[in-house]
Amino acid sequence: MQNRWSALVDKAAQVATTSSNKLADIVTKQTHRFTLTGLSRSGKSMLFTSILTMLKSRNDEGYVCLPLLRTLPPEDIIFTRIEPLEGFKPFPLTLSLEALANQAWPAPTDEAYGFKLIIRVQETHSVKRKLLPHTDVIFEFVDYPGEWLTDLPMLSKSYAQWSDTAWAQLSSGPQQYYAEEWKAFVNRFDFEAAPTRERIGELVECYTRYLKVAKSNGISMLQPGSFLLDTSEFDRFEHGFAPLPSSITSDISHPWFEVFNAHYQKFGKDWLSPIKEDVFKETEKQIILVDLFEGLNHSRQHLYQLKETLSHLADAFVYGKQSWFAKRLGKSPKIGKVAFVATKSDLLPAGEHDNLLALLEQITEGARAKFADKPIAFEHFLVSAIKVTDEGSAPQALRYQDKDLGYVEATFESVPTRLKDMESDAHFPVLNVAVPKDFKARILAGRGLDRLFQYLLTNEEQSDGKY
Repeated sequence: MQNRWSALVDKAAQVATTSSNKLADIVTKQTHRFTLTGLSRSGKSMLFTSILTMLKSRNDEGYVCLPLLRTLPPEDIIFTRIEPLEGFKPFPLTLSLEALANQAWPAPTDEAYGFKLIIRVQETHSVKRKLLPHTDVIFEFVDYPGEWLTDLPMLSKSYAQWSDTAWAQLSSGPQQYYAEEWKAFVNRFDFEAAPTRERIGELVECYTRYLKVAKSNGISMLQPGSFLLDTSEFDRFEHGFAPLPSSITSDISHPWFEVFNAHYQKFGKDWLSPIKEDVFKETEKQIILVDLFEGLNHSRQHLYQLKETLSHLADAFVYGKQSWFAKRLGKSPKIGKVAFVATKSDLLPAGEHDNLLALLEQITEGARAKFADKPIAFEHFLVSAIKVTDEGSAPQALRYQDKDLGYVEATFESVPTRLKDMESDAHFPVLNVAVPKDFKARILAGRGLDRLFQYLLTNEEQSDGKY
């Protein structure tokens, strides 16, 4: 009788355990979808490569990465699994690692990729564990070309508005130095002639050359950035456009205005709108990657232009904390938490990180002003996805491997904390670092990602965003 009773108890316990596991699968899922916003060359591809490599090493090899991530302690993690994200191509981790193995940096992102990271965490409270033994924390990441990001503000402008704005931008700031060929071409172009396919192509190609030259010289606000991508499905040869002089955009009956206005509307309807709907939807948290070194390496004007770019990009997203009730009603989510992240911060000695953080805070002033009246949490962080430098022989020095594979040391002057402190024609030399042969170990030694995730996963504010 006792044996029979014991068997019944064991069976009941088994059923209870199975039921609680199924209940946990349904009830305790925490899904976090991040919009990882970053301009071209901000380091998105390397960051994704590092995240996946760290988590794979943590799961497969037991390597304790992300040590400061208190929300997900290693001893409580049952498993970590990476799955495809519905509607997106999987992130090409293998290709990125192969590139690093061949001492080349991962290829820039030229289309949308996505992946889902599932971390199962066991319940540590003895009473709760009987009912809900685990929690699934799900991260959904999307990687996309930075050129798409700079194009999004075009959706809120008419063709004439965009054209006038584009002319103003390329005629001022650092852009003006790279637009001379384009301006000369427009000045001698015969707009009295009919807009044939060949003539449209000539105009669009000359403008695209300007975009490419400006991009290679560190300009971030370039529209349409999609024209810079060879993989873009929008056919710029068939439906391309370019900014026209105000004498033409002010006359809506002008043949050139009619053609480019129609092409511009097609670009917004058939290309940008689907991208915004498919790639940037359903997100409550945003990581904005900023490469300050691109601006520092060129001029103060480039940094001011980066600040302006980030301010414009803030208009492309919907901000505002969403209530629990609104979420349950299925209303479109709003971004309620933002992390501004300066990438590649291992390119500076540790003593300069406070200055770099202060500069990041100034660069984001315009963007933060756009949601100053909304209940949005934000913080600034320094991150290195891969630690490519070592400490030097002095506090202001770093050692690294250069492109000739020599192990050299560089000494740094202080980074300006305010843009006004930087001379107008000065530029801050940036290390031309080679991919280290021990790249995997240096990925695992990357800094700042644990603090970043800790901030995004919790409600309390982070005390600071430094290492």
